[in-house]
Amino acid sequence: MSYSYKKTKIPLLWLRRHTSDREFMLISSVLIGLTAGLAAVVLKTMVHYIHVLLAYGNRLLDQPYWLVVFPMIGILLTVLVVRLFFKRGIGRGTANILYSISQKSSMVERHKMYSHVVTSAITAGFGGSAGLESPIVVTGSAIGSNYGREYHLNYRDRTLLLASGAAAGIAAVFNAPIAGVLFAIEVLITDISISAFIPLIISAVVGALCSKIILQEDVLFYIGQREIFAAEHVPFYVLLGILCGMMSVYYTRMVLLIEEHFEAYEAKVYPRALVGGMLLGLLIMLFPPLFGEGYDSILLLESENAAQLLQDSWLAFLARTNG
Repeated sequence: MSYSYKKTKIPLLWLRRHTSDREFMLISSVLIGLTAGLAAVVLKTMVHYIHVLLAYGNRLLDQPYWLVVFPMIGILLTVLVVRLFFKRGIGRGTANILYSISQKSSMVERHKMYSHVVTSAITAGFGGSAGLESPIVVTGSAIGSNYGREYHLNYRDRTLLLASGAAAGIAAVFNAPIAGVLFAIEVLITDISISAFIPLIISAVVGALCSKIILQEDVLFYIGQREIFAAEHVPFYVLLGILCGMMSVYYTRMVLLIEEHFEAYEAKVYPRALVGGMLLGLLIMLFPPLFGEGYDSILLLESENAAQLLQDSWLAFLARTNG
């Protein structure tokens, strides 16, 4: 243990001995919220500056072939980083966190406090069609879990801090503390007690404030009420829910089917990554909103500018050059 780490740990050990369990959990939720919020800031900043480096939004990416090349490079770089530095693999997002809660006493590997930030920043920064939610959930959960393990908390408290880290990460990415808390309750700890709400809320608020103060960003998605709710519209909401549920089932089954198909090529890591990158690049040529994490596309839909989504499509490019 390094000297600087000892100096950091000693005050918290003193607090652990001289405060009640509830007080220590509240203090811990603040620290975890701050750390997970900083992790979210690092992730978003890395993605942003990789975009800047690639001249995202400038003339460079107006050429459709760059939309094929960059995601492929990002995926290959991610595979290379995982193979070189994380030889045991980094897992597949939230499912691994749920497995850690149920089968590993909420113990999450230490490297997940930073591995998903690095790999996801490379993938999304180079245009890979991947959101930032799952990486920051894993990162925040790992921060909370390892904090609880370091200070020898029991399974219940460690799980609560794990969920607090995830809530703080979601809150920091979207500037939405309530969304972070709801995610933690609905996905990670469904059997939560009323007393556990306070650490979750504190972590989420601290994480969101950390992101907002450093990045100076507004709420990512703001939906204003334009019309008064009418009861006769309820069937349309029900229909929308059914359609979205069917789309989710289709997405899940297709992912499992494609994974099953590529299991035969599990040992051929780089060729598989190359094929996946090329396929993604071709899809991005047709549907440019697939480039990157996709938040800009949602904002365009929100502002009723859906026509701009396909203006850089390969088909539109051919139409301009032939016209």
